[in-house]
Amino acid sequence: MKRIIYIFLVALIFASCQKADINGDLDGFWKLLTIEELADNNVIDKKDVDRFWSIQLKLLVTKGDNGNLHVGKGRFQHIGDSLFIQMIKAPKEPKELGMYNPDDERLEVVQLDRNRMILRSKEVLLNFRRF
Repeated sequence: MKRIIYIFLVALIFASCQKADINGDLDGFWKLLTIEELADNNVIDKKDVDRFWSIQLKLLVTKGDNGNLHVGKGRFQHIGDSLFIQMIKAPKEPKELGMYNPDDERLEVVQLDRNRMILRSKEVLLNFRRF
């Protein structure tokens, strides 16, 4: 009987050490495909360049193809249909990543599933696919 209790406790300890998936479909590595500027309906195609958002736990990391030019780090909160982003280290060219207000960005989550994410701010509509 004691052996069963020990096995159960060890299994419980290992299970409690794993990080929970707290963001659901939002977690992952997302490739930015297009940026649609809402003021003039201008669509900027980003399919041929590497612009990524990496989302895990409460952290957002942005990456690009030009070394440190597009690296950014920040925190976010996903509340209801909104994603609130505050960059701790903003990328040098945040508009290349769809961030028009990286200090305090609010994005509406238009669509989010396992393969696709669409976010909307006052200025832009961002289209991502899971990478």
